[in-house]
Amino acid sequence: MRKAIGIIILIMATASLQLIAQQNFASISFGASVSLNDYAATGDLASNGYARTGGAIKFDGAYFPVSYLGIGASFGFGSNYVLRDSLVNDMVAYIEDNTPGGVDIPEDAEIQYGSGFWNYFNMFIGPHFSIRASQKLYFDFRGLAGLSVIRSPDQELTITYDGNSIYNRTDQTNAAFGWTAGGGVRIMLNSNIALKLSADYVQTKSKNTYTFGLYEGIIDDIPPLDAEFYVQTLEITAGLAYSF
Repeated sequence: MRKAIGIIILIMATASLQLIAQQNFASISFGASVSLNDYAATGDLASNGYARTGGAIKFDGAYFPVSYLGIGASFGFGSNYVLRDSLVNDMVAYIEDNTPGGVDIPEDAEIQYGSGFWNYFNMFIGPHFSIRASQKLYFDFRGLAGLSVIRSPDQELTITYDGNSIYNRTDQTNAAFGWTAGGGVRIMLNSNIALKLSADYVQTKSKNTYTFGLYEGIIDDIPPLDAEFYVQTLEITAGLAYSF
């Protein structure tokens, strides 16, 4: 009898350990990068990013030396479109307002503008908390921090009117501290592969300078403009995770 009770207790303990035990995993996910706050705002070249919703790719992983709490890592890439018309209008307004002696750009001026995308790369590490709700369901929560590399959109602006020509080109990259916080769910499809859904808030800081040069017909220089603001996005992604 005692032996039978011992076996039952051992089986129950093993089952409990299996339920709370965490599986290390590595994953790849794709989804949307939703621009937020100043990063998405328009109207101020110095503090707004003029960014629209774009895409995100993430490579994530976590190692669990103990149940529930592990070490998480993430390498992610995000790209956001630029609100072209709003940015061009504000650049023209800045030139008109800040050229020494003043300049009035007529409405029929020839304006040629080309722009790329906002791009950012994140390499983060930090604590990863995971709850195994059932044999097939995990809930994940994490707060990571590290290095972000932000590349502002490649921009080229040429304004031509009445024999005058104004040229601007912006192409800059900066590195900054960044962090992310979020959560998600892993649904096991078999013993190793899981469907992974997540939502993460990401924040870092961009610094770039608008410079204006190659002038014809304009004697005075147009002063450069330094821009600085937080790059804030909500990344909503789905992908596959491999447990090991």
